[in-house]
Amino acid sequence: MKNVVEPPNLNDEVKFTKLKQSIIKEEDIEKVKHSWIRLLKEIEKLTNEISDDYIPIVDWKDLKGTEFKGELADKFKERGVLIVRNVVSTETAQGWLQLLKDFTQKHPEVGGFQSPPVNWFVFWNKAQVEARSHPEILEMMKIISNVFYVEDETLPIDIDSQVVYADSFRIRKPGKALSLDLHLDSGSTERWEDPGYRSVYQAIFEGRWEDYEPFKLDARSLARSDLYTHLEGRNSACSAFRSLQGWLSLSESQKGDGTLRVLPNIKLITAYIMLRPFFWKDDGEIDLETPKFPGAVEGSGQFFISEEFHPHLKPLQTVLAIPNVNFGDYVFWHCDLAHEVEKVHSGPDESSVLYYGISPLCPYNIDNLLHMNESFRAVKTPRDFQSIVQPQQKEGDYHDHGANISNILSNAGLRSMGFMDFDINEIGLTSGQIQIRKLANEILNKP
Repeated sequence: MKNVVEPPNLNDEVKFTKLKQSIIKEEDIEKVKHSWIRLLKEIEKLTNEISDDYIPIVDWKDLKGTEFKGELADKFKERGVLIVRNVVSTETAQGWLQLLKDFTQKHPEVGGFQSPPVNWFVFWNKAQVEARSHPEILEMMKIISNVFYVEDETLPIDIDSQVVYADSFRIRKPGKALSLDLHLDSGSTERWEDPGYRSVYQAIFEGRWEDYEPFKLDARSLARSDLYTHLEGRNSACSAFRSLQGWLSLSESQKGDGTLRVLPNIKLITAYIMLRPFFWKDDGEIDLETPKFPGAVEGSGQFFISEEFHPHLKPLQTVLAIPNVNFGDYVFWHCDLAHEVEKVHSGPDESSVLYYGISPLCPYNIDNLLHMNESFRAVKTPRDFQSIVQPQQKEGDYHDHGANISNILSNAGLRSMGFMDFDINEIGLTSGQIQIRKLANEILNKP
């Protein structure tokens, strides 16, 4: 391509140059170069295929009680994004929205850093606690989770068990502008730095991106997605493993209403992002001599994707706003999917969502389970948000917070918050599921 823009070097130039040299083995260089050519051809086809109806949609009543498989599941596994309609009733979703509004109107100081706030730094409202433990939502998550798989069933991973990762919620008013660009969550340079995380993409680094399995969890659940907890004043990062990010719609929203936008193909886009640091010169040769990882910033928790540094993806052409959503609809996207929020909300009404993704029970998430249990009991801000929440914004200072165990609506919800042991006698468990459930129970029950 012409007019190549040279990315900046990362701060530790020696470290990241050596890292590059360690990732692509000498015997794989030619294979990786040929794979890059194949990849660019497939991405070119993709940019011509993506259309407004590219994102799969299913109604919860058609999914409930079944296995998520077939053509729809295949589309989800290819595109990395899914909308599930009518997971809870309109009345239930509207009731939760009203609870959130009542609390923030009574305590406006718990708002975020924008004025008026868009994302509210509230984590234990009654609406959030109920939604995270609602039987329909947890049953739906269990079914959706089974698009993932574990090849080695002795590994301590339990796709069927959910662990709470408490997040904020959004109430975006018409006309409100945001600046959250196209990005990835769950780490930035960690995708290359951490050996466990890097192993997820090993096929890509060996010139076999076609063999990369985005929904295989064997290595991913052990990957460390946050290596920069020691840095002060950094952008937000996630200390849990979320296989799918997601939110519940608390409004009626359509394209132009400040909604989610995604770059919908998980295998091709991931392969491109992981290989781009080695081919940023666009001369067909592998770069193993510079500490350039286009768009990545140590400790940022985000990896920005742009026309400038990722021109083959043509993000101005290929990034789609999700289809219309209504009260009670759920939206999921793969943890490696590039996404952003529409810059301007030009619709007539508020655009509101409650953030809550899927975090399977695995060793990496047990620490998060303990922390969430502690945060709930103390009604305190979860650690990933403590650096951006000011003392006057803490919801635990108010008696009408929702951190009460009586607001947890199901046994599965109690388990996801560490208030009930996981069932090790459930029929059909793998040895790995039994192992991780036993481990979680032992740690939770330590005096």
